[in-house]
Amino acid sequence: MVSASPAPALLCDGSRSIAVLVNREDQLQTLADALNEALEDQAIRAVACPKGQAIGPENDVRIFEVQHNKGLEFEAIFFVDIDELACQEPELFERYIYVGAIRPATFLGLTCSGKALPGSMEPVSQLFHESW
Repeated sequence: MVSASPAPALLCDGSRSIAVLVNREDQLQTLADALNEALEDQAIRAVACPKGQAIGPENDVRIFEVQHNKGLEFEAIFFVDIDELACQEPELFERYIYVGAIRPATFLGLTCSGKALPGSMEPVSQLFHESW
């Protein structure tokens, strides 16, 4: 995971709005199930939001396909496997990153399935950390 800002206390009280962006709709429920299991002790719920439907209470962790993040704002946004997104959608990658990066109020997190950010992100790579 790489992150663009210090880790705020996002999950402590459940009052922060958090979005997770995945590359394909078929990843929504799988990730929601995994997050629900991981966050169960903190009484935080993850909800798959197919076709960009912002369902559920604001304090739920909402999971969207990356193409449906336009117009939504959150305290924190996490992109999952952006290196895969760059390979799958090379023409739209920078647009997705731009639109997603202007949506969080305080925290932007990115994960890569490989060891490095996509090449087009190299100019801003010094802003990211390996973990928090």
